[in-house]
Amino acid sequence: MTARWKTLPLRLRLFISFGTVLAIAMFLALYLQARTHSQARLDNLLNVELPAQVEGLATRINLRLSPALAVSESLANSYFIEQWVADGLPEAQQPDIERYLSRLMDQLDTELLFIAAQTQGRGVYFQYRDGEFLQRPLQSPGGDDDWYYQFTDSRASYNLNLDSDTFSPEEAFVFLNFRSSGTAANGRPSVVAGAGLDLSRMAQLIRDYRLGETGRASILSAEGAFLITSNETNISELQAQETDTLLRQDNELHVTDIERDGDHYYVTTRWLPELQRYLMVEVSKEEYTTSIRQRFLSSIELGLLLLVAGLALLYPLTGSLIRPLNRFQRQLKEITHSLDLSRRVETDDRAELGDLADQTNQLLERLSRAIAAVSSNALALTQVADRLAQTAGLSGIQGGDIHHEANQTMAAAVEEMASSVAEITSTMEELSTSSTQIADHSQSVVDVANQTLERSRKGSTAMQLLQAKMQDIRSDSEQSLAEIMTLGAKSKQISKVMELINTLAAQTKLIAFNAALEASSAGESGRRFSVVANEIRRLADSVTDSTQEIEGHTDDIQQAINRLVVASEKGATSIEQGVEASISTAQDLEALLKAASQTSSAAQQISLSTQQQKTASNQVVIALRDIDTASARNAHSVRSITEISQDMVQMSAELNALVQEFTLEEHGTAPPHQQRPS
Repeated sequence: MTARWKTLPLRLRLFISFGTVLAIAMFLALYLQARTHSQARLDNLLNVELPAQVEGLATRINLRLSPALAVSESLANSYFIEQWVADGLPEAQQPDIERYLSRLMDQLDTELLFIAAQTQGRGVYFQYRDGEFLQRPLQSPGGDDDWYYQFTDSRASYNLNLDSDTFSPEEAFVFLNFRSSGTAANGRPSVVAGAGLDLSRMAQLIRDYRLGETGRASILSAEGAFLITSNETNISELQAQETDTLLRQDNELHVTDIERDGDHYYVTTRWLPELQRYLMVEVSKEEYTTSIRQRFLSSIELGLLLLVAGLALLYPLTGSLIRPLNRFQRQLKEITHSLDLSRRVETDDRAELGDLADQTNQLLERLSRAIAAVSSNALALTQVADRLAQTAGLSGIQGGDIHHEANQTMAAAVEEMASSVAEITSTMEELSTSSTQIADHSQSVVDVANQTLERSRKGSTAMQLLQAKMQDIRSDSEQSLAEIMTLGAKSKQISKVMELINTLAAQTKLIAFNAALEASSAGESGRRFSVVANEIRRLADSVTDSTQEIEGHTDDIQQAINRLVVASEKGATSIEQGVEASISTAQDLEALLKAASQTSSAAQQISLSTQQQKTASNQVVIALRDIDTASARNAHSVRSITEISQDMVQMSAELNALVQEFTLEEHGTAPPHQQRPS
């Protein structure tokens, strides 16, 4: 891209550059203006217009509620009503009550008035509407009158209840509930009274509200439930996070940005203490940004027209700016084509271009002097080249004969000497290789001898250890034989004890037999003794059988001990023979160790000699290689000198031809002064 840009004409590059800067500046100004206007418009909406609209709507709602609140409070705390309730609701005073309620309704534009009274242990609900005074008993908790019990239990001075008329269930009202200061016997207020406002009127006020094209209003409960909304409302419920932000029971306005189905809305809420509800107003953010966007597009269209007009004026202006530069370029191009260094550049510009012309003329003057100096030095270069050629042995040779003559000169002789040195070096390298192989083999012999010596030492150590172990085995064998003999003696003692036990068992059996005979002769009294005698005899038989079995096992043990004694004696003999053999082997290994030590010493001496021979051969080879390298460098230097002399001869000829192409000032004339119109 940069290379392509540099190939464009200067006029076109200036035009594109100025136009780009102008366009960027214009679009940046338009963007900043649109952004500033957009921010100011949104700030005015959030800080001025939207709060003013919410406050105005809240004021209109409060104006509708204020008279009803005053009348409702007056009705609940009316001494006349409280006295009527305290008297037990006498029917004779009912016409006066109706006239009193009628006067209140004339003061207030409301649909109905109601009274919930507690008297003589019962609750009665009265309603005055359209000149008709209706009554019914208050229902128990859990019925249609739950609002009454919830209000009286809450201890609040008043509240608003959205409910239907019990006498006309199809109609919805906003009931303003106030309590009296007096209480009945059951602890509840003696009178709860107030007005019922037609919900449709308040709902119509909310539905008719408009802010721009998309601004709508809604009434929300204290918990955030939507009670009254417009049919065109875009937000029908609030999320938990939005509820925490918007629903706060204070006098401040709370504004937040809420997204629904990809559209953004500004939502503001205000707590209405008289209504005990929230007033919410929503407006689409897109409605305001669209007008700003349209204004920005219009500004862009106007800016494009101005940009086109500016570019139309800019193109001829750039032509007039670069016209002196074009003249300068043409003059310099003519000097370049003609190589006439006596000419100078002319211009009527007195700024940077004029300074450039002065510097160019000075350059041409210095170049003219430099070419003249080169021309005078070209002859000296030719003479130097001739002397160098004579040094290289090329004297008197011209043209194509120079190369042939160079092959017969000093360079060829130096190359032949280098070739001879290379052959000697190759022979010495082969000799060095043989010495290296001999040294390597001798080192291998040393390694084998060392390994043999090490193995012999390990074998001698192992044989000494084996000899010690054989002595231990012989001692253990003798100790085992003694213990076996002791075990045989013990088994013989066991046999004697078993014979004694057999004798005692036979005598016990005989005594038991005699006791049985005596018991049988004793008759009935000796029968029990006879049983004991039989058991003793049976026990003696059992002992006899057990001793016989033990004697059998004892005999087996004695036979096994005898066999073990014989085997141990044979093993002792074998162990003694093994000890004698290990001693003999140890002596042989000692002799082998001495021989291996002598062999290792001899091999190391041989290896040392071969290593010294190898080092000497390597040193000779290195010296010959240095000589070979030096000879090659000398040959290369001589060859380079020959080539340089050839190049210098050719260069001097070419330089003379090149200098002849320039047109220089005549010798002795002063350089012309720069030509610039005054």
